[in-house]
Amino acid sequence: MHRFSAEQEVNETTKKSSHVITITSGKGGVGKTNFTLNFALGLKAIGKKVIVLDMDLSTANINILMGITPRYSLVDVLHQKKKIWDIIEHGIDGINYIYGGLDIEELMDLDQQKLTHFWNQIQELQAYADFILLDTGAGISKELIDWILASDETILVTTPEPTSIADCYSVLKTVQHFSKQPPPIRLVVNRVQNYKEGLETARALQNATSNFLKLEVKTLGFLMEDTHVRQSVRSQTPFFISYPNCLATKSIKQIVAVYVPEINTNATSSPKGMKGIFQKVFSLGKRT
Repeated sequence: MHRFSAEQEVNETTKKSSHVITITSGKGGVGKTNFTLNFALGLKAIGKKVIVLDMDLSTANINILMGITPRYSLVDVLHQKKKIWDIIEHGIDGINYIYGGLDIEELMDLDQQKLTHFWNQIQELQAYADFILLDTGAGISKELIDWILASDETILVTTPEPTSIADCYSVLKTVQHFSKQPPPIRLVVNRVQNYKEGLETARALQNATSNFLKLEVKTLGFLMEDTHVRQSVRSQTPFFISYPNCLATKSIKQIVAVYVPEINTNATSSPKGMKGIFQKVFSLGKRT
């Protein structure tokens, strides 16, 4: 893979602010990371500039799905004074990838000089990327809730299994406990046998969140069960690339086709940008 070299390109880019999306799930094993990577490729295929930021400290594996080994992480920006461009990997099909490797609590102990350097480097991203996808750990944690509350929106990935739906509900219940009006949350149902199963799964979760939590969760789309997905994992090549006509890839394309026009037309506020997201998480991390 080639090293990332877009610093000059950023200097020539019109000032903008990246749309930051937290992607998470109520439990592991539902295909969250696979969705994140292929969703990124789907956005890139229509001309969007995307950065995938792996914030899953326990089982970070986006790099494995792409067959790359990251040389640096955000920790190197913190402590080795690396520039953000030094740590971005130029992954498969040109997808931009950053390994986080960062516990947000580390920011709490930084001296002002290191913190200023970190903010300045993170700020660089929003002059480049249209979308920054945060692949977080599964399950409920304080750090996950902070990411959800700080991001521009969240995509929650589930499967039709009752345990997966119940775990997603638990995440949303915790979010609602800390904020009555969190940023928008969208649902993706993975590994559905057909459209009907996806619709029934989405409605089950939406009815529960609406009735008991007074929280709106919009359906973004469904990914069909597809044997090509497992084959792509084994070959370390995303199915969007290796099987462009399979059911899973068609599902991703449909999700992107629905998502991007809706974001463009229904945006009610300006994206916070990556620096704004990190500073929000930083402030949330200080709460007792």
